[in-house]
Amino acid sequence: KLEENIVCSTSDFLNSVKNPSEELLQKLEIENKDERIFTLEGYVFPDTYEFYKGENSESVLNRFIDNYLSKVTEKDKLRASELGYTMDEILTIASIIQEESGRPEQDYKVSSVLHNRLNTGTKIECDVTITYLEDYCAPYISGGLTDNEKENYNTYKCTALPAGPICNPGYSAIQAALYPEQTSYLFFVTDNEWNYYYASTWDEHVANCRTAKIPGY
Repeated sequence: KLEENIVCSTSDFLNSVKNPSEELLQKLEIENKDERIFTLEGYVFPDTYEFYKGENSESVLNRFIDNYLSKVTEKDKLRASELGYTMDEILTIASIIQEESGRPEQDYKVSSVLHNRLNTGTKIECDVTITYLEDYCAPYISGGLTDNEKENYNTYKCTALPAGPICNPGYSAIQAALYPEQTSYLFFVTDNEWNYYYASTWDEHVANCRTAKIPGY
């Protein structure tokens, strides 16, 4: 969109996203730059913006990040710490919620599943992390993704959170990540009509998959 509207080029913007300053990395609590594909994925806060034509990509990026920083409060950061996470990690959880939940009213239950799996050392195993790699990263990476990059984000392989956010979540998803509903759920599945089915055990999940008519169950 930025390139289509003659603001800055795609390549310049992605280069800025991949190579932030050390000062900005510290401010955003990003500690694993080398493990990420697009370092500032997650911080392009979804909103309506106005830009100048021919604006510098760094300036454009800073507008997104400044908006994010204006939305996140000290209370949010304190809550993240209470949960044992940095805000950057909460943003990663929020990004998965954003992609997995088709309905905002389900965000807090989806969040509970993610937190419960993380708290019990269970792999997250969310398909949206693979979709991110295949549809939103690979086409923009010259030479393709490395095996390490794939493993850092594929939640069927990595043991906890992916290396960073997989989209740019809105504030409601961030709140859901900070305040998950208190449940015992470890699984959820949706049917073609976006009905949600939650389960605490594998057997319950299999039954839900059959109800939702998921192939293979």
